[in-house]
Amino acid sequence: MEGAQLLLSSSPPAARHVVYFAFDRQGHGRQLAALHALANISGETRSENSAILTSDTEESLRRLIYETASKSSKLTPSGLFLSVIQQDPETRLAVYRVLAGLGARPWCLMEICSKQEIINLVTDAASETTKLGMEARYNCCKTIHSAFNMSSKLSSDPALGGIAAKLHESVRLGPYQESIKLNPQ
Repeated sequence: MEGAQLLLSSSPPAARHVVYFAFDRQGHGRQLAALHALANISGETRSENSAILTSDTEESLRRLIYETASKSSKLTPSGLFLSVIQQDPETRLAVYRVLAGLGARPWCLMEICSKQEIINLVTDAASETTKLGMEARYNCCKTIHSAFNMSSKLSSDPALGGIAAKLHESVRLGPYQESIKLNPQ
């Protein structure tokens, strides 16, 4: 059994502490560590084939995210994601990793696409100035783009055409698009 499955399958799931602290803005270091742990739990570091867990553990992860959101002032996962992605660059990097892991899941993809501000931040190459930040933003964008294209429900929705175009263009330009524009060789 993988570590993520173990953390999500106990009753109550041990991962609940990770999810709670990932969105708790009281302690920056604790929040940062929890965001990186949540990224690992959600599969950001696993291969594409093994990122999704068993149905029971996936449901546990989904439930933890929604419960945490419902107990916050943001009320929805998309609200939580938006609140943390607007923080400092170090936190944003961790959030990109979380969204790259969670974004492969249809329920989370719907949450991400429901907030245009999240799409704007993930596709804005000028928002990151460090190599790690640019790469994390790009990997997040690539995951969302891929999941979006694989979702017949989302990719066929004409109302989401603008999101599809933004994601496609950002992925096409690559991780260092702004630095290339600013520093041509």
